[in-house]
Amino acid sequence: MTSLAETIGAARALDEEGRPADALELAWTALERAPDDLDAKRLVAALLKREPGLAVSDRREALERLLSDPDVDPVQVAPAGWRSLLAEWGSLADPSAEPGALARAVESGTLALRLLGETHVTVLDAEIVLTRLRRWLLLSGRWREFPRLTAALAAQAVHNGGAWPFDDDEREALDLDPGAAMAVAYRPPRPAPAPTAEFIHPVTRRVADQYRIWPYPTWSRVAAVAPTTIDRFLAKFDGGRATGLPVAGEVLVAGCGTGREAAINALRFPGSNVTGIDVSEASLAYAAERCRVLGLQRIDFRLLDLHKVGELGRAFDYIIASGVLHHLPDPEAGWARLAEVLSPGGAMQVMLYSKIARLNVRAAQSLIADLRDRPVDDDLLREVRRRLIDKGRRLIAGSTDFYSLAGVHDLLLHRHEDAFDVPRIVRALDSLGLELLAFDLPTPLARARYRREHPHDPHFRDTAAWGALEKRQPSLFSGMYKFWCRKPGR
Repeated sequence: MTSLAETIGAARALDEEGRPADALELAWTALERAPDDLDAKRLVAALLKREPGLAVSDRREALERLLSDPDVDPVQVAPAGWRSLLAEWGSLADPSAEPGALARAVESGTLALRLLGETHVTVLDAEIVLTRLRRWLLLSGRWREFPRLTAALAAQAVHNGGAWPFDDDEREALDLDPGAAMAVAYRPPRPAPAPTAEFIHPVTRRVADQYRIWPYPTWSRVAAVAPTTIDRFLAKFDGGRATGLPVAGEVLVAGCGTGREAAINALRFPGSNVTGIDVSEASLAYAAERCRVLGLQRIDFRLLDLHKVGELGRAFDYIIASGVLHHLPDPEAGWARLAEVLSPGGAMQVMLYSKIARLNVRAAQSLIADLRDRPVDDDLLREVRRRLIDKGRRLIAGSTDFYSLAGVHDLLLHRHEDAFDVPRIVRALDSLGLELLAFDLPTPLARARYRREHPHDPHFRDTAAWGALEKRQPSLFSGMYKFWCRKPGR
């Protein structure tokens, strides 16, 4: 009989061959054999995240277990659930159908309610159907007949920050009874914005003010990661060569936002000390609460401008700067401050916007140019979403950021953005005296193809090859460049 490890290995090999459907079938088989196996859960979730259209109707119970599994990030598996439900609902989801039938189907089921309650909806077709259903519930007054659906829609609004657009008729009905339970499904309660700390640079002040009102990113759980040490984690990028870094190392998450990266790395390096710094008190409060719920209370969150990281008075063995440097007034200057507190032999994970991959975002922004000049509030963000749903959904609908108020603000109306290209990254690494450890590719298939085409570069360090690859595949780094670099010294 094939062992569990062999089954998982075979599934991964199929994925690298570009056969995700076959890979998923084997991954489901592995998960059925060992429902608590972390590798099996992670593989199924990763495949569903990349290929949400793959059939899951015959795996309904397993999918529902994954949605509530503490080891699985529900964002990964929810889109597959919504696509399965849309197919199941069929004509019930048509605009011409009587809404009560769909409301009864959702009320009496479990999957849609669980999906709404676990994380924000990131499938536009599902959002459109649910927005139409919500409107009918409100304007007909029938929402009282569907308490489970109403509660689930309210939970969804908390997840997405109230992102779903609504019309003047709905606004009038909400204003007539703002305290009704159904009103929360439109305008979820939120804490009063925390005061903004004083920062010297005007760009930093504007960015801090944005995240004071709309902490980003919104998240509920993180996927479990296998615990390791910084030394073992980094050795895989360098042919297994030991780094000499301490087991109980110091980890810094620079620009930690709402704490998702801090949580992931606290789970990954349980023997290390994790510090998270950010300019938004609201984001840090969100981070502390989320990590408390997950039982991660040893993370040290600090309100601190990245440029003043030296004030912490210590060096770090591993630094994570994910999606923060390109929002600084001078990204290279901020990067230099981080390099100064990086231990000799220590490494840094960096994620940066790609100029090329952001072309779709630029096109979407051109469709809302008149809105970008207005003061930002929740209504404006909903109007941005409505405009793009009507006129530019192909540009933006695939981004998970589009499906929450904080996300759409960060994606399309950010106060400051300075994107990179590969040559600029190379220049920065050279000027900072940092060695490139590895670039990252978004899928196993892409990584396998790169290895075949560039056998001379097993560690993904050929920056000329990366630049040429991006020109051939402009959307390759739509999720940002991600790479690791090291400070010489050990």
